[in-house]
Amino acid sequence: MIAKTLALTLVLALQACGGGPERAPENPAELMARWKAELIAADEAFSDAIDREGLSQWSSFFTAEGSVIQAGVGEIQGAEAMQAVMDAAAGAVTSFSWTPERAEVSTGGDMGYTVGRYRTTAMGTDSVEMVSTGMYVSIWRRQEDGSWKVEMDLGNPLTDPTPISSLDPTSGAGGDRP
Repeated sequence: MIAKTLALTLVLALQACGGGPERAPENPAELMARWKAELIAADEAFSDAIDREGLSQWSSFFTAEGSVIQAGVGEIQGAEAMQAVMDAAAGAVTSFSWTPERAEVSTGGDMGYTVGRYRTTAMGTDSVEMVSTGMYVSIWRRQEDGSWKVEMDLGNPLTDPTPISSLDPTSGAGGDRP
């Protein structure tokens, strides 16, 4: 009886000190807002890395099994295959950036998605700089270390590639950032 009482006292003392099983969040809405902000920050860091260092960083933001679905190409699965496609495009792409507009996270905080707009500038076959814009959805998975990595990225072009020289600068089409 003394051993049971001592064990129960020890468990209660550990829980009171913050040890033991993780407690439910006191405010689930604040926790969800924090997770969404983390996911937006991860997506912005991904775009910033590509903007700074180029497409060579692409697959480092994906899980090993991650995939990309590209218009006219289909699904490209696995980090090695995705990186090969990005490396092949790197010579023509002069800039590629995106801006997440919103994020949603599962109630468990282990999966989420971001939605936003992207802008790609690339040299056309006749050495004319072309711009195209679109929307994307990226599906993310939280990793064991708490970071987020992309499971799947889907892009939807909204404009055909257009020569930058023909854009009306006051139209807002193809601006500096999506």
